[in-house]
Parts: sequence; C-alpha cells; structure tokens
Amino acid sequence: MKLRKGGIADSGSILQSSSFYKIVGTPSVLLLALLFMVPLLFILTKAFVGEDKTFTLSRVFLLAKDPYTWRILRFTLFQAFISTVVSILIALPGAYLLANYTFLGKKLIKAISVIPFVLPSILVVLGFVIFYGNSGLLNQLLMALFKLEEPPLKILYTFKAVIAAHAFYNFPIALALISTFWEQLPSRYNDAAMTLGAKKLTIFRTITLPRLIPPILSASTLIFLFCFSSFAILLVLGGGPRFTTLEVEIYRRARMLLDLEGAASLSLLSIVVNIILVGVYIWTQRLVAHQEEIELIDQKRLIRREKSVLIKILIFIYLAFSSLFVLGPLGGIVYRSFTAPVSRGGKVGFTLRWYKELFGSSQVSSSIMGVAASALLLSFVIAFLASFVGLVFSTLLSSRLRNQKGRYSLSLELFAMLPMAVSSVIIGLGYLLISNWLNPSHLGSRALVVLAHVVIISPFVLRTVLPEYRKISFSYTQASLTLGANVRQTFWFVELPLLRSALITAFAFGFALSIGELNATLTLADSSLVTLPIIIYRLIGSYNFAGACALGTILILICAVVFFVSELAKRGEIK
Repeated sequence: MKLRKGGIADSGSILQSSSFYKIVGTPSVLLLALLFMVPLLFILTKAFVGEDKTFTLSRVFLLAKDPYTWRILRFTLFQAFISTVVSILIALPGAYLLANYTFLGKKLIKAISVIPFVLPSILVVLGFVIFYGNSGLLNQLLMALFKLEEPPLKILYTFKAVIAAHAFYNFPIALALISTFWEQLPSRYNDAAMTLGAKKLTIFRTITLPRLIPPILSASTLIFLFCFSSFAILLVLGGGPRFTTLEVEIYRRARMLLDLEGAASLSLLSIVVNIILVGVYIWTQRLVAHQEEIELIDQKRLIRREKSVLIKILIFIYLAFSSLFVLGPLGGIVYRSFTAPVSRGGKVGFTLRWYKELFGSSQVSSSIMGVAASALLLSFVIAFLASFVGLVFSTLLSSRLRNQKGRYSLSLELFAMLPMAVSSVIIGLGYLLISNWLNPSHLGSRALVVLAHVVIISPFVLRTVLPEYRKISFSYTQASLTLGANVRQTFWFVELPLLRSALITAFAFGFALSIGELNATLTLADSSLVTLPIIIYRLIGSYNFAGACALGTILILICAVVFFVSELAKRGEIK
C-alpha cells in the first residue's frame, strides 16, 4: 500500500480505510460480547421464563411488591451516598496540597493513594478487623497509652465500619482525579482576585470550587458506582441482615437459599441502577472534558506558593492521617502474621507458626489452612490466564478503536466498558447459571471462573491500553509506510513495541485484580474450587485471624510486586 501525498493526515486515513484493523479487532469484539452477553441472557431467562417455559413477569412483579426489596435498595443507595461524601471530604485536603504545594512527603501521599487500586477488597476487610477491631492493634495501643480497661473504639460490624472501609478503598479515586485537574488550572483568575483584595477563602469558595465541580462530580459518580456494587465489605463488616445490600442479597439467595429465580430478578434491578450510574458518569466525564477546553486555553504553570505554618501543620496532619488510615490496616495484617502468644500473660513474640500451618508443615494444620499451597497455585494460574486473555482482547480491540473513527467506534468503546456497569456478583451469578446448565467437568468449572475473570478485568485493561495507544503519533505510522511496510507489519513491529510499557502495566493491573477477585468467584465456585481470597474469607469466618493474616501477607506481597513491576514499566526501565 503506497502512502499518498498529505503526510500524517493521509496515513491516518489509510489506517481508517484499512481492513486489517477491522479484521484483527472483530474476534475480540465477538468473544467479549459472547462472554458478557451470554451470562446476562441466562439471568434474563431465569427472571422472565417460568417453569412451563413461557414468558412471565410474575417474579419481577412479586419482587417489586416486596417491601424488603425496597428497604434493601434504600439502604444500598444510602450507604453508597454517605461513603461517597466521606471519600470526597477525605480527598479534598490532599488534592489541595498535591495541586498547590511541593513538600517533603508528596510522593508518599501519591504512593499511598495508589495502594487501594491494587488491593483486593478482602484484604481491606481483614485489615479493618485486625487494626480497628475491638481487640485490634489500635485499641490495644490506646488502652496501653491511657490505661483503659475497655476498648475505646467499637466500630467493627457497624455502619461506621462499612463507611470507613469504603472511604479507605475509594478516596484515592477522588484524590487522583481532583488533584490532577486542579494542578492544571491556570492561576490567572486567582491572581486577579488577590490583586483586587479578595481573601484566600473567598477565592476558593467563589472561583476555585466552582471550577472543580466537574471533576468532583465525576469522582463522586464513580465512587458511588463502586460503593453501590460493593460486596465483600458489606458481607463481612456489615455483620448481619441489618446492613444487607442488593449484592449481598443476590449472593444470599443464589448460594444460601438456592433461589436462583429471585437472585436473577434482583440482578435486573441492580443492572438498571448501575446503567443509570454509568450514564451519569459518562455525562460528568464530558463536563470535565468541556471544562478542560475552557480552562486550559492560555494555560500557564501554577506557581507554587511559600508554605505558611498553617500549611505545614496541615501537611503533617494529612500525612499522619493518610499513613495511619491506609498503612495501619496493612501493617496490622503483616504484624499479626508473624506474632503469637508466648506466655499466659498475653505477651507476644515472633513466630512462623501460621505460615507453617498454611502450607501443611505443621502437625496442627487445619483442613482450611492446609490447602494454601494448592490455592496459591490455582490463583496464579487463573490470574495469569485471565490477564493474558484480557490483554490480548483489549489490545486488539484498542487497535480497532484507535484507527476506526466515527459513531460506530464510540458505540463499540461504550459496549466494551459495559461490564463495569454490571457487578462482579451478577457476572458470577450468570456463570453459575451456565455451570448449572452445562454441568461441566472439574476442569470446565475452572475454565468458567477464568472466563468470568476475563469479563471483569477486561474494561480496566482496556482503559489502561487504549489511552496510551491513542498517544502514539501517526508520524511513526507515516514513517513505517514510507519505508515500504504494510499496515500489518506496522502494527506488529512499530505500534506494539511502542506499547510495551502500557501492555506490561495492563497485564500487571489485570493480574492483581484477578488474583484478588472474591465476589464472582465466591458466587460461582463450588466447595472444591479454592482461591486465596476464598481461603482468607473462610478463615475470617472461622475467626482464624492469624492464619488469614499470614495468607493476606502473601497476597499483599504479590500485589506489591505487581505494582512495582508496573511502575518500572511506566518509567521505561523494563526492556
């Protein structure tokens, strides 16, 4: 194929008209559609097809008339709203500091804010139990310092614990989105207001805050979506039916009551709400993009102001708070995994006992802890396969989305992101219904888990690869085509090597998400399929917190290695 005159623009038109990207992207589109739509079809069948194989609305109407359904929905929305507000309030001071000041510890706050992104939800639950529990490390410290006989903090298995865990898990989203937008805002309006004598608080309230509304709304919508679909935190920290949400109730009906029809009907309600939230999120994203177009015209670099004593105090308080809030539970997990009572007086000492029991090298190994080695291997295999398949699908789909323009491309991108609008519990339910229909073999049931993980992680992998793919200048394509390469050779030998760092990061991110995935796996898997998060969940349920912490420490180490590798890839240090 020869390059026409016109340079880069024409090379772009060549790519758009090339059939290669349509062909290479089509299998990914079809397979992802199959893996996502078929489980939803099974759910719809369970909800709308009666025992006589005819269409019926009776189950949906019965569910709509049940006051319990609306009580669960109200609580689900309420806890998501409160969690979102608390997350935004925690993030705003940090976003202000990151956007306006250079200080010692800034990189620490950024690093801390990334941790929850690669942290499985079951570790959040375990960390809160170990650190904030009635007998947790924080209460032990406070009781020793102030000579108290009763633990001063009693938040575990309460509404406060749910909100705190959600805030811990989600405030980094708001911190990253708001601070990134804030530090790009030109300071000319603030400078003009200061010249006219306005005070800093007045400037923030009347000038800065209104310009931050779009990113705040965008972060709030995304956090609300995640909190609405939260499962593990409510399942464990909720402590009972009082704090049941839609996702927990779907799991309870499907796995405990064996009411698959009721679970499927509830899933429809959850899907409708999630689709509405995704639509609102897309709208807020457009607000952010529109605000950026307005603000970043004639942009100049934000001047870093000198830090006053008050700002220094605020920086110290936020550093201490974020370190304690985020690192405290994680540090508690690691500390508890290496300690055990050494005397009747309650003194503890260093031990490897829990790790020995985990891997069956102790005579007192329990039946749950003795399968840790096989669960570790199975989790690795599932995560590797799911990440590899998800990466291949997302890369090929990204190539089509980058090089095929128009409304069709936009619709295709939105369709590829649809799994984010369906909770992993519902995806697990869909694959459970498929499993009941197929009655697969031992290997087949594990294959279904892998496919469910592919559906869950693919949107996140796609969002990692696609933006970097779109950053590749068409000048590289122009040079490749000018030198005689065809479009296929350009894809394999030019574009993919330029995407190496993004591909490594996407694979690492998908691997971390998959190896820590609990929701769909717990809903789908039978008792014979045991992964690391499932063992941790069972150990917490049996109050074997020491064993759970040992396994949790291994999971933390895996996530840390994954995060370290992805950071090296971003810096280009991995060749």
